[in-house]
Amino acid sequence: MNKRPLKVTDLDFSAGCLKTLKLNNIEYLDELAQYSLLDLANFEGMSRPTLIQIIKVLKDNGIALQGEVM
Repeated sequence: MNKRPLKVTDLDFSAGCLKTLKLNNIEYLDELAQYSLLDLANFEGMSRPTLIQIIKVLKDNGIALQGEVM
């Protein structure tokens, strides 16, 4: 059974976090798995609180960043 991709707009992200994700053309949560923590930290508009929020949501949904072991 295929899991339906989670849209970032359907998750409990803050408005600022959603703005940063949109600015970097991220529409689905699993798209973030192709990036490393350093990549995310260098996203346009990324702040430390936004990065922490993204990492928490990824972990809550069982998604690891590139090079990260879950």
